[in-house]
Amino acid sequence: MKAIIIGAGEVGFHIAKLLTAQANDVVLIDESQAACDRVNEQLDLQTLRGSGASPRLLKTAGIEDANLLIAVTNSDEINMLACQIADRYKVSTKIARVSDPDYFCPESDLTPKDFGIDLLVNPERLCVAEFVRLLQVPEAREIVDFEDGRVQLVSFRIKQSNPLIDKSLAELDANGLLDDIRFAAISRPGRSSNNGHPINNGNRHIIIPRGADALQQGDEVFVIGSAIAIEQLLRISGITFNQQLDRVIIVGASPIGIELARVLEERDTNVKLIEEDQTKAELASQALRRTTVLQGNYLQFRLLEEAGVEEVNGFISVTGDDEGDIMACMTAKENGAQRVLALVQQPRYLPLLARIPRLDGAVSRHLTVVSNILRLIRRGHIISVASLHGIDAEVIEIVAGVNSKIAHKELVSFKTKFPENAFIGAIIRRDRLITPTGQSVIQPTDRVIVFSLPGAIPVVEDLFAERRD
Repeated sequence: MKAIIIGAGEVGFHIAKLLTAQANDVVLIDESQAACDRVNEQLDLQTLRGSGASPRLLKTAGIEDANLLIAVTNSDEINMLACQIADRYKVSTKIARVSDPDYFCPESDLTPKDFGIDLLVNPERLCVAEFVRLLQVPEAREIVDFEDGRVQLVSFRIKQSNPLIDKSLAELDANGLLDDIRFAAISRPGRSSNNGHPINNGNRHIIIPRGADALQQGDEVFVIGSAIAIEQLLRISGITFNQQLDRVIIVGASPIGIELARVLEERDTNVKLIEEDQTKAELASQALRRTTVLQGNYLQFRLLEEAGVEEVNGFISVTGDDEGDIMACMTAKENGAQRVLALVQQPRYLPLLARIPRLDGAVSRHLTVVSNILRLIRRGHIISVASLHGIDAEVIEIVAGVNSKIAHKELVSFKTKFPENAFIGAIIRRDRLITPTGQSVIQPTDRVIVFSLPGAIPVVEDLFAERRD
């Protein structure tokens, strides 16, 4: 496949890395020579310096033969124009990052199709949706919805009081606790083993669990299953589900902060927003109907105390300064906030977050965008892809192709063929949710939720790909 990526930031770099790893022909365009140099040092692809909206440069990049164009610069206008040019050259798939909601609001009478855009990605709205999901489940570090929320992947930490500690998965299954749920992975501090083969993730090890594996205090577990079964497991673990959000503090009058305040206002949540810059604070006050806007230094405890931090259900810091957002969350947690969440801009911070006990969760701007883009650039009939924060893994919702290798056979027959670092978490057949066992048989057109570490993804895609021979 021939792909052109415009924008060599974290999103563009991450997607370029994935595409080149699958032997695609990738050209990356960026106006910054430093960004191009960084890509050239780490990836085997062609880079061009200049504007991604330049017809001349796009022709040099080979747009006449391209199958895919992804425009993810910080300029909405460049991204939209690049897709419009690509549409003229009959590029089959055009993806654009557009942050300004005014372009395609109902009053504008414009649609993404008017600019040749096949997938519109709004990072701010994606981040807001993820923050809301995390706020609703105290102690959940990550939540991914599939099938309109009927199937979920949730990660949470095993605390000392959890009654499941020291119980093997086989024992939990025998007791009926795993009827509609599967443990996909365990992130364990220190040294651990998975049949002698631990997967290192900094100071933690990732285990793809088997029946003999038992839960330990401090584990972060990733579970997949029906929403009802997930809720039951969380309640057994002492975690409240779907908590009413009475009071929330948001730090940062960024587009994410303002949009999050709007969404919470509609849920009748008492929202207070803290912004250090006076002009931004005034604009936020004008834009929001019922949110109380406070102007001042969000790292000073006196202002947090004035905002009532000790009484809030949720505290979210979205200033865009990673260090400041993390520090604000730690301060809020220490002073009584029930649940604290931070926006993370730099991917280098993600492996460190699991080692910050006072931080309940984080939303990565670049991973939310990458997850939405991946579903269109993966092989096969992939409906959606979610990249996870806590570990280097993805959750794929994929359709089993006609005559695919995995169809019409019991899953137990794939014991040696299915990747060791991948896991089938759920099967959706028409409107029926099936929790897979060794005797389950995947049928063509079944939608299957697969948890996978990066090295196993090509094998998974091959097993599900439609064969025409």
